[in-house]
Amino acid sequence: MNTSRLLTWAISAAFAIPPSLHATQQKHIDVHKKGTTSMAQARALVEAPETSALYAMKPKAMRKQMPKPFVSKSRVELNQATSAGLVFGGFPIVAPDKTFSGFDALDSTDSGEANGFVVEPPDQGLATNGEDILEPVNLALRVFTKTGAALTPPVSLNAFFGVPTAPNKDGTTDQLSDPRAFYDWESKRWFVTILEYATTPAGNLSGGSEVLVAVSDTSDVLGSFTVQSIDVSDASFGQCPCLGDQPLLGLNKDGVYLNTNEYSNTTGFFQTALLIAVSKRDLIAGSSSVSAAGFDGLPVAEGQAFSIQPSFPSPGTSTTENRGTEYLVSSLDFTGTVDNRLAVWSLTNTQSLNGSVPNLNLQVTVITTQEYGQPVPAVQRPGSYPLGQSLGEPEEAIDTGDDRLQQVFYSQGKLYTGLTTVLLEPKETTGPRAGAAWFAIEPNATFASLSAKIWKQGLIGIDDGSVMYPAFAVNAAGDGVIAFSLTGQNYFPSTGYVDFSKGSVSPKVHLAGIGQTPDDGFSGYPEFGGGGVGRWGDYSAAMVSPNGDLWMAAEYIPNTFSRPRTKYTNWGTFIYQVH
Repeated sequence: MNTSRLLTWAISAAFAIPPSLHATQQKHIDVHKKGTTSMAQARALVEAPETSALYAMKPKAMRKQMPKPFVSKSRVELNQATSAGLVFGGFPIVAPDKTFSGFDALDSTDSGEANGFVVEPPDQGLATNGEDILEPVNLALRVFTKTGAALTPPVSLNAFFGVPTAPNKDGTTDQLSDPRAFYDWESKRWFVTILEYATTPAGNLSGGSEVLVAVSDTSDVLGSFTVQSIDVSDASFGQCPCLGDQPLLGLNKDGVYLNTNEYSNTTGFFQTALLIAVSKRDLIAGSSSVSAAGFDGLPVAEGQAFSIQPSFPSPGTSTTENRGTEYLVSSLDFTGTVDNRLAVWSLTNTQSLNGSVPNLNLQVTVITTQEYGQPVPAVQRPGSYPLGQSLGEPEEAIDTGDDRLQQVFYSQGKLYTGLTTVLLEPKETTGPRAGAAWFAIEPNATFASLSAKIWKQGLIGIDDGSVMYPAFAVNAAGDGVIAFSLTGQNYFPSTGYVDFSKGSVSPKVHLAGIGQTPDDGFSGYPEFGGGGVGRWGDYSAAMVSPNGDLWMAAEYIPNTFSRPRTKYTNWGTFIYQVH
């Protein structure tokens, strides 16, 4: 393909924009204690068996990831760019490292048996203390040992969080979406979060939304958890109450940090990013009075902030500067084309979350980066796809999402993150494909200032195929991995990773979970409302255990003989590690 045909519009940003103190006022956030739960309690809970029987493993599409808000090109001063920075050949695909090990984890059959219906996409969660692995995936949860032995059967996340599957008295039904998890090495506690919202029988949004946070009462993942409910309706802003879409999760020594993208229940339009800080001490204590604060109405550059990713601290990383600091990062492609900037955020004085009235300081600065842009759907290797063939449909492509930022890790003074981007073929023989852009950022915050700069950055791609949904994690020694799904003309959907060390990515993709057949899920077919592009998990996961080992999890298509598929779905997940 001739790259001159992909002339796009990119924001000109030759220099970092000075930081700004947001005029938005810190606001109170309501947190309510809901009760306790455990894996055993969830297993024993039978959720409306007469309702579940009606599902009989039928397909249920998860609510689609809400689109990014866009700014009209006429509203901003733009310069033309050729996207030359997105021309990338591709890394060779090789075997895993010698220290690699992995195992099959939750799949669509597990999820269907836990819930009574099958879902797409399987958004990926992961948490580990190095011995036990907790994996939440829409809409199921399971615990494994580090060698892959199952410590629990698949458990419904509705049962775990105590959310009924049967309709409410007013006819609405409570829905769950977008699970996240983290093992906090400082407190030795497990955190699991998920979005809850309600829909009418017609599928419309009803009321507000909340993020449920389950925190283990001890270090035992099989023990009890206390569940708190955080109101993310943001009813006092714009045209809210809102759906708090795709809650993002981060932690530091003092707090648990969430970001939701707020969409009006009445108009469906984006309103604001809602950034929330909650006292970690109060959550761990299971308190009935939890200190929390939020920020909304967050303009940045020429648009509104969106998907502000809080950071996870790598084990051994201090977050005590400025009476506690949490760093966050967001991408800035407001036109759905190409951009070359990221926004870096800081919350300081997070120790104030230990008091009854938090007093947080929010700042943001914009930095220049390599180019990145809206990715394209990914092709997959031809093969047998019984559901699509029975419908008379062609093999579906795979959704690669957009170029919003994925998870962020903070290690020894640097932030590590990545996103899915479009890549161009250097030989111009084939069309665009999806790849990953990664960034290592050096931030520096004080109470009155914030600066940041790119330390290292780069692209990841494969020939004749796509890399999508990167998850970047780095340990205290500076060693890391970037995990992702991959697919292409020569590969069924698989999981892979690249090694990171001393500021550099090793230029080869390690194949981990090797896909065995094409993705053949219902969500890509017109008979189920699809348009030829199947839903894929909106994020992968990478974590660091307390001893520094690197753990990853992502979606792929397993062997249907050893991991039987359902009639409507065939996705699986693969958990893997490198020492």
